[in-house]
Amino acid sequence: MTNVNRSILWVDGAGGSTITLVRAITSANSIETELLAVSNADWFNEWEGPLNINLSPSPTVAAYQSVSQRAALTFLCADGTTARVDIVAPKLGIFLADGITVDASTITSLITACVGTLLSATLSPATAFLSGILLTRPSS
Repeated sequence: MTNVNRSILWVDGAGGSTITLVRAITSANSIETELLAVSNADWFNEWEGPLNINLSPSPTVAAYQSVSQRAALTFLCADGTTARVDIVAPKLGIFLADGITVDASTITSLITACVGTLLSATLSPATAFLSGILLTRPSS
């Protein structure tokens, strides 16, 4: 079984950008697809082997539009460690009324894509979703 790293360069509606890294078994394509479905940002470049370039990204201008705003999703892994994947510029609709806590029922496809595929730093596969919370990184 091949383990891969997928890097994704995200762009937001205000011209900001950031890169995320997803560790996965075989491919992180399905995880990226589900991240896009719940993000206001769009991918600009991605690489998991050859570099792919999106010549016409179309990020959404909305609440939490900045790539410095992320919903950090934490998963329990088979060996007891945790793995994290971030939703860059998350859509407001994935949060509970507090606007900070991720409502797991709104990201079931993303959770399904991560369980068994997302890897921790110890290369242990994710087995269950634990939590999700909004993080804001200072702009640089």
